[in-house]
Amino acid sequence: MKKELVRSSPEEEGIDSGLIIDFLNEMEKAGAELHGIMIAVNQKVVFEAYNAPYRADIPHILHSYTKTFTNTAAALAYTNGLIRLEDKVLDYFPQYADGANEYLKALTLRDLITMRSGQERGIGGNEWRPLSTSWVDAYFQVPWVEMPGKRFLYSSGNSYILSAVVQKVTGKTCYEYLQEHLLPEIGIGEFTWQTSPEGICSGGNGISLCVEDMTRLGMLYLNGGKWNGRRLLSPEWVDMALGIKNPVELSEGETEYNFHWEHTGDIWAATGMFGQGSVIIPKLNMVIGMTAADSRYMATKGGLIQKNLVSPMLKRKNEADNGKWEILKNKGFRMTLEGKYRSFPEEKFYESGRHVYRVPDETDGIKKIILEFHENQIIFSMEDHRGLHTVTCGLDHWISSSTSMTGAYLHHQYEMDELKVCAAAYWETKYLLMMEWRYPEMAFCDHVKLEFSHEEIRMKRWVNMNSEAMERPEVKGRK
Repeated sequence: MKKELVRSSPEEEGIDSGLIIDFLNEMEKAGAELHGIMIAVNQKVVFEAYNAPYRADIPHILHSYTKTFTNTAAALAYTNGLIRLEDKVLDYFPQYADGANEYLKALTLRDLITMRSGQERGIGGNEWRPLSTSWVDAYFQVPWVEMPGKRFLYSSGNSYILSAVVQKVTGKTCYEYLQEHLLPEIGIGEFTWQTSPEGICSGGNGISLCVEDMTRLGMLYLNGGKWNGRRLLSPEWVDMALGIKNPVELSEGETEYNFHWEHTGDIWAATGMFGQGSVIIPKLNMVIGMTAADSRYMATKGGLIQKNLVSPMLKRKNEADNGKWEILKNKGFRMTLEGKYRSFPEEKFYESGRHVYRVPDETDGIKKIILEFHENQIIFSMEDHRGLHTVTCGLDHWISSSTSMTGAYLHHQYEMDELKVCAAAYWETKYLLMMEWRYPEMAFCDHVKLEFSHEEIRMKRWVNMNSEAMERPEVKGRK
């Protein structure tokens, strides 16, 4: 059974609650949509909050934060003497040695971890997730054009190859290896980690975790690889991961990346796309775990944590509570992203019933749009190449359910057979229905506009953020 984290208040740990309030306000003003946050000081949780419909017990896709777990699996293999950072990658994949140029022959595990492979281009998870063929083959098809170790070029492909190496030397996936040797010790239970068609953990992305899990991993690194006094990771590895030992020589304008821990000012942050991450602040003995829809990384890389939390905390002496802790707690309890909607008061275009629209040109593979109107809810269904998918929307309120709704093209190529959704609908005008679909397991929120005219419907769908196109072509259906 995992041991619960100790709870405290900010003031009891020498932290001003008012500064946490300021930080939360700045996040909101900057449009950096916070989903969940946990702040721990001196190994005690001093604040935790979630913006509804996001919750403490709902895992969130963390994108490139996954690399922190892949590197930690490599850290275990390193600690156990199974790998060395100077190992040549081709020693593990000799089948690609024929015809390899001098750059590929020189590639080491350290070059993979520090994102200095010398390849022609980086590889993103959205490129490989749709593939049903070998990801290892895909990696070695990208040319090597310069000496490894010289230039930073971010690539999830490097992390996938590192994951494959760990699996080769341990006989277990990164997930299995971590579960056997580390994760239960620090209180992280079972979770999902997507695998490739080859049965290898995706390496660079694909993990879903709760905010507390991210906080726990941050605590492990803040404590130099120890948990409750027990050594789990080599201190040498932790120092290299944070750039304290053998830091990578930086070119002009480069960020101090290390082993996926980026160091800026007083903070080290391991992040994932759209604002997921763990942040450690050694000077304050503080760890922050966070999920968000923050496309510009304003909290971590953008500096909101440094500016509004860390710098003031380092300068300001601890003040009396003066009721600020109570204000902070109440703010956390009231956090919600479930906006309040009120439909246009005139008579609506549709009365109760079921209405089917066929899409003649099958835009986006969509064959049918089906709408069921009820007094307090609207059931939207869409039939496409994957089958029939339904989202139930509360009319002027939110309803939680699950859906298989196609969304890879708007969701960084993530496609689940079933995922949680919280949805609301409202009539903007007599002929215009708006829907909002929030996915508590993801950073994405879909907006759908339906316009009605006689026997025709026009649908437009767009998303809050994405690595590719943020909207889909207009879909026209007829009865």
